Amino acid sequence: MQALADFFGGIGELFATGASLWLLLLLAVALWSLIAERYWYFYFVFPEAQEIALRRWKRYVNAEHGLARRARGQIVEGVFAETHRSVSLIRALVPVILLLGLLGSVGGLMRALYAYPLGGALGRQLLARGIEAAAVPAVAAGAMVLLAFFFTRALGDRADAETRLLADRLRRG
Repeated sequence: MQALADFFGGIGELFATGASLWLLLLLAVALWSLIAERYWYFYFVFPEAQEIALRRWKRYVNAEHGLARRARGQIVEGVFAETHRSVSLIRALVPVILLLGLLGSVGGLMRALYAYPLGGALGRQLLARGIEAAAVPAVAAGAMVLLAFFFTRALGDRADAETRLLADRLRRG
């Protein structure tokens, strides 16, 4: 039971470094929820949406060329909008998280600079706390951003590829 209390005490001390860490946590949860939602869409929802788009296209097989081309454009635009939904928000959250980590780092450095002239044991302790308050948000934001770069790029590429593949399938009939 003591180990559990120590664990949660350590978590509490970690988040005592500043309010920016709580905001980082909130943004990280939002970011990874959006990423998980997009992967859920591509694996479970998109195949059905693709079949619906193909069924809509089959209605225009015998239509005149101009009408079929406009219908194909509308179908592809609708699929493009659905596959790229939230990808731009995910791409925007990545630099926001990075900048928020840097903001927390600046706040921690300010604490360290205020403690620097004090000297003595108290000054060294406050300096160490300021350095910790500077390092933790920067490292947390950096770790989140490094992982998110990969997933953001993969989601954008997947959305582009799926839209192109569907457009090619519609072109062939």
